Amino acid sequence: MRLFFRTFWTLTAASLTALATPAWSQQAYPNRPIKIIVPYAAGGGADQVTRLIGQKLGDRLKQSIVIENRGGGSNTIGMAGVAKSPPDGYTLGLVTPTFLMTQSTMKNHPYDTLKDFTAVAMLGDAPLFLAVPSTLPVKNVREFIEHGKKTQLNWASGGTASTQGLAGLIFSDMAGLKTVQIQYKGSSQGMTDLLAGRIDFMFNPLPSVIGHAKSGKLKILGVASSEPVASYPEIPAIAETVPGFYAAGWFGLVAPAGTPKPVIERLNREIAEILKNSETRSSMIESGLEPKIMMPDQINAKLATEFAKYAKIFADEGIKPE
Repeated sequence: MRLFFRTFWTLTAASLTALATPAWSQQAYPNRPIKIIVPYAAGGGADQVTRLIGQKLGDRLKQSIVIENRGGGSNTIGMAGVAKSPPDGYTLGLVTPTFLMTQSTMKNHPYDTLKDFTAVAMLGDAPLFLAVPSTLPVKNVREFIEHGKKTQLNWASGGTASTQGLAGLIFSDMAGLKTVQIQYKGSSQGMTDLLAGRIDFMFNPLPSVIGHAKSGKLKILGVASSEPVASYPEIPAIAETVPGFYAAGWFGLVAPAGTPKPVIERLNREIAEILKNSETRSSMIESGLEPKIMMPDQINAKLATEFAKYAKIFADEGIKPE
């Protein structure tokens, strides 16, 4: 009988320990630094917003958040690194609409965009702004289009499969301009040439251009949203001159598929609290970003919808995988 009870209690204790282990593991997360891979060069809008949120996330989680820039390949180099990482919540990736475009434009794509990742959090919407060198002899979108009809315009993008690329193509088409797209690995590299006057225009989120505009090095001619943004109402919507023109971006975070749901939920909750913070919101809005809180399931649905939308746009434009 003693042997029976000893065995019973040993097995019961072992069972309780096994049941408690997952909960303990969840409570322990994170117990080491978290890496966020930004598939853009350092210094651009994507890098800036990731570092802002990353710093505050680290404060809340009591762990270091390491930002690693892996630009190139229209985001695919960096995002391939995310896809191949262990699904344990310690490697995340910063995504923009470009993330959803590359599978439609690139042969031998290194991952399945929708199957190899799961959404973590949305950070914010990022309207694109049309910026030109301060030396360009134009003051508004109408004068810019007139100038472009007299001379060839070169513009910078992160590739056709990017929000910048899509915006430039659609704008050129709707404005009746023949332009040349110059592709860069990251927006900061394109910005360098824009500032030097080696290219004529660029679409970029406000964080990448507002400082240069305030210093007089660039002119911001318009915003590619349906109406002016609240923080800079003096910047007109391009649609006022080119009816129907619209091109917007957004920033979000994803993790490798299979990352435990409790980990995803924890990260989503913490980031939501960061976005609710008045100081964070003011900083983002001042930079032309609109903080946006979404649940992971909502984001996954958004990614699927926009993936299909971009695939159709490229098909309609006759753009095939290369």
